[in-house]
Amino acid sequence: RNRKKDLQASHWVTICMALCVLTGSAQAKPQIISGVAYVIDGDTLVIRKRHIHLFGIDAFERDQTCGRYRCGLEARKTLRNLINGRPLTCEKQAIDTYGRTVAVCKTSAGLDIGGEMVRRGLAVAYRSFSMRYLDEEAYARSHRLGAWAHGFKSPLQYRRDTR
Repeated sequence: RNRKKDLQASHWVTICMALCVLTGSAQAKPQIISGVAYVIDGDTLVIRKRHIHLFGIDAFERDQTCGRYRCGLEARKTLRNLINGRPLTCEKQAIDTYGRTVAVCKTSAGLDIGGEMVRRGLAVAYRSFSMRYLDEEAYARSHRLGAWAHGFKSPLQYRRDTR
């Protein structure tokens, strides 16, 4: 009889613990980083000494050209112009292998700057990590925006080839 009560108590404890874990994770707030950003390249910026890689995109490398178009420099310049000294709010998604925060960053007007970089043809959707920006990439491709007007190696292939 005591064994039966112990088993019932054990089941209730397990159920309660599971509910605590589930409700705790449902209420967990995402980590937010906000402030004015300094641009490193087309998909990396710094806010308050924290390096942030834009989630779900891969921008052209700084010295990368797409045909005769300097797509890497244009990507960096465009990201600077999108931010233009305005504060960003970034929601952390992960930490990458270089120790950078990977985040979705938006302007105060709600513009997702990663998505906008892809939509302008200055970055590609980083399919290895997310399918979030496939529509923006299709838009840039169909309208021949940015690098799509010149032909290019993917940033990933470019990095592999230049190592």
